[in-house]
Amino acid sequence: MVSALTLAHVVGHGSGPIPRTYALIAGATALYASFDALRLRWQDRRFDERRVWRGMPEPLSLAADHPLLRRTLRVVGAALALLTLTVLTTGYGGHELGIGMVYVLFWVGLVPASLLLGPVWRLLNPLRSVHEAVCALTRVPPDEGLRRLPKRVGVWPAAVGLLCFGWLELAAPARESTSTVLLWLWLYGAVQLIAAMVYGSRWFERGDTFEVYSSLIAAMSPLGRSSDGDRRLVLRNPFNGLAGVRDEPGLTALVSVMLALTAFDGFANTDAWKAVSDGLPESPTRTAGLLGAALLVLGLLRLCAWAARRLSRGASWGTGLMAPSLVPVAVGYVFAHYASVLMVEAQRFVDVFFVSGEPLTAHHGGATATAYALPPAIVLSLLQVVSVVTGHVFGVIAAHDSAVGALPSGHKVLPQVPLFVVMIAFTLGGLTLLLNA
Repeated sequence: MVSALTLAHVVGHGSGPIPRTYALIAGATALYASFDALRLRWQDRRFDERRVWRGMPEPLSLAADHPLLRRTLRVVGAALALLTLTVLTTGYGGHELGIGMVYVLFWVGLVPASLLLGPVWRLLNPLRSVHEAVCALTRVPPDEGLRRLPKRVGVWPAAVGLLCFGWLELAAPARESTSTVLLWLWLYGAVQLIAAMVYGSRWFERGDTFEVYSSLIAAMSPLGRSSDGDRRLVLRNPFNGLAGVRDEPGLTALVSVMLALTAFDGFANTDAWKAVSDGLPESPTRTAGLLGAALLVLGLLRLCAWAARRLSRGASWGTGLMAPSLVPVAVGYVFAHYASVLMVEAQRFVDVFFVSGEPLTAHHGGATATAYALPPAIVLSLLQVVSVVTGHVFGVIAAHDSAVGALPSGHKVLPQVPLFVVMIAFTLGGLTLLLNA
């Protein structure tokens, strides 16, 4: 049976019917046309988190904030976490089910869920429930901790945690072993709970990798909260939500890791990587490759910020303001790279728990493989190309809007060119990896 991990790393590579040259030309042309149109017609900042399309009906907003619904969601989150741990421990439904529930249904599924519904993991987070239970037993208010979390920490803990999770999935020894995944989850949970007891429940919004990751992606959700005091539910332009992402320590590193994970995952399936890593110990080599990818992205962003400062004669359009514009790029990569395996794992989950009690399989020449429906190859290839190009076009728009708000008059275009060139390179590189023959 083809494992979920293997599927996640190979689906979409080398089998797409769209010629790679055409896809690369289309991607580069779309980005250039977007940037050219923006520089000619977009001279002042247009996006603001305070702007909304319309407020949601008051009963709906009240229902969304009702304590009963919040408690129910926490119970659902705890139940899903317990189910995942049980499947990993017992092997119910097969080895692939537990691995797929972590690496695909949870990790990949968190992206569309956050885009559609907002910061869902903040509401489901089972670690918050455990922390509240411990606080109730010890009679300590959850918001209080032994120490105040310094502002300079920012989201650095989340960035480090994201790199550690990426290492687990892409480079750890025996990374397809349920024991390895279980050990990582238990260690991660213990670290988070200890930190929450020291710094209080506010730790989660800064230090819980998955909560910070979900909240960052949710900035692009059309469903958001008003920025005034009542924090009511509103429908908004996703770019307005993205404009509200604050520059804070660790944000650039977090976004760099987001991009690096998918980029290295794609590169690790190419013949070039196999030629370089052939004969070398797998885990250390992949660890070095993953770290190198993250440092490369981070270095390119810092180089763009340095060049923008020089070209604008000292204006502060730094990496913290550039980083949010790369969130759509990272989201596009996730959809392009993992959409097909998410479809497979969702069907496997439904079959095991709601239909037959076991995965649907098919036999071909003595080999056993999953037998789930997927769209035609041309549809998957179009999804890949459209996801990557759309993510980059949205990134160009967000970056331009951020730049015109920070750069001085007369120096609003040229300082953007380095980041635009990097985005072109990311687009061509991403499409090359996805459509690599």
